[in-house]
Amino acid sequence: MMEQLARYYRTLRPLRAGQLLWQLYRRLRPVTQPAEVPLERSRRLRAAAGFCAGPQPADAVLSFLNQTASADPDELSWHPSDRSRLWRYHLHYFDYLQWRCIPADWKTRYIDDWIAANPVGTATAWEPYPVSLRIVNWLKYFSTYADDIPQHWQHSLLNQLHWLTHNLEHHLLANHLLKNAKALLLGGLWFKGANGQRFQRLGEHYFIRELREQLLPDGGHVERSPMYHSIVLEDCLDVLNFALPMRAQLHPNSLHELQRSAQHMLGFLADVTLSDGDIARFNDAASGVAPAPADLHDYGHAVCGHPVPAANDGLHPIRRSASGYYGYRHRDDSLLIDCGPVGPDYQPGHAHCDMLSFELCIDGLRVIVDPGVHGYDGDPTRNYLRSTAAHNTVVLNDAEQSELWGTFRVGRRARPLTAELTDAGDGRLLFSGSHDGYRYLDAQATHQRCFDIDVAGRWEVRDVLSGGGDATAVTYLHLAPSVEAVTGAGRTVTLRHNGTTVAELEFAAGMTAEIESGYVAPYFGCREPAQIVALRCSGPLPLELSYRLQRPAVARGH
Repeated sequence: MMEQLARYYRTLRPLRAGQLLWQLYRRLRPVTQPAEVPLERSRRLRAAAGFCAGPQPADAVLSFLNQTASADPDELSWHPSDRSRLWRYHLHYFDYLQWRCIPADWKTRYIDDWIAANPVGTATAWEPYPVSLRIVNWLKYFSTYADDIPQHWQHSLLNQLHWLTHNLEHHLLANHLLKNAKALLLGGLWFKGANGQRFQRLGEHYFIRELREQLLPDGGHVERSPMYHSIVLEDCLDVLNFALPMRAQLHPNSLHELQRSAQHMLGFLADVTLSDGDIARFNDAASGVAPAPADLHDYGHAVCGHPVPAANDGLHPIRRSASGYYGYRHRDDSLLIDCGPVGPDYQPGHAHCDMLSFELCIDGLRVIVDPGVHGYDGDPTRNYLRSTAAHNTVVLNDAEQSELWGTFRVGRRARPLTAELTDAGDGRLLFSGSHDGYRYLDAQATHQRCFDIDVAGRWEVRDVLSGGGDATAVTYLHLAPSVEAVTGAGRTVTLRHNGTTVAELEFAAGMTAEIESGYVAPYFGCREPAQIVALRCSGPLPLELSYRLQRPAVARGH
């Protein structure tokens, strides 16, 4: 009981006082049900450019989180008991109104059926986050609807906006509150009356305030997930897309802030995109949820003229120090290292124990991977994928870097101590970073990791664990599902893709190597078997572990 109370204390202590009060209020009065408001006049929003539709299936099915259901309105259940809560959330988001595979007459039936089946306060359907996404997706659909918008659709939209003003997610903040604000701002541009003006003022105030709060100086999103960065970037571009044709309705400073933020975030997105064209999967990040980086860059170019990144044959070092991402791109190779905080102190719910972990692409193939995220259910898979052992970093004495528990909770947090990437010339980069995640142990250890990188294709990694006492350390390398590890002679392991060697691993004396079976989750709802190379070392602290990865041609040259 005392340890449980201590864990709650460590979890709650970093939260903001106002946030704690809102948490208490939400538990005492979980949902506010305001009276309906009468319908008022609306205007037809027109976007400056086409929308970024995001991932969608080829066939007429409802597919979320790699689970499908019939899209036929006659077979649709709005509250399927055999689906996860997150899957049901997606059903109520209405992203599929933008999908080309869904017949037009089905889309109108979805809206009619939803209104009839989900009165105000219905569980899942009327939680603030789904409400916010649904409002925006309805507005996108309404903006392209050929006929007059039915009055009962308009009335439902108006009352969803009114309901949202009474249920903003002040208790969660971060991307949730930004989603609420986006819905209110765009809904306020749609309706002309007093309520529309109220929605717009409230939405514009919170959206601009939260952009300033949530956008780090290096252009990254404060939750430090490339997936949520992409989601928030799309939010910013969506608001710009609707606001630019109606610039007279917004304060000029707001438009300037939106454009500046979008440009900054697009630059950051380019740096957290690996050479296979997809985002890095640090923290809660998976492919197929947010629009692909290439689609977001095209959207950014169409909306605000930001140049689409060109292919880069030269060396491009990456130093996003506020977010904690370091690495480089060179031709079809890329490396990205995570040495940033687990997230904002007030909302670290999407954090993983991935301090000093990395992802590596060789010749456009992601070889060393972050295992990703499978879902948001509080199950063993969720627990494992957030753990230190699930990442390409060092585990000391079977301990965790940070105290992650429940589905989104974080108690004690590892914090970065140092991080620096320097250019040593002649195609050589040096990285050094450290964190204090193991100082709570009796050993009071710190972990320092150094990379010595030759961009021709050699990556040397050296880990030093300081402190006192005897210790056992394991450094993990999680391989892509298509990459096979084969033990070689001496202290070597060969990494192969389709029978071809892509890298050779050599580890230091005093270490042992084991090839373990594991899995990765590159997409929500998808587990793919993959191998793990576990390098172990035991002895008194300070303890050093080191290994070298190299391209076969480079190995022959040395």
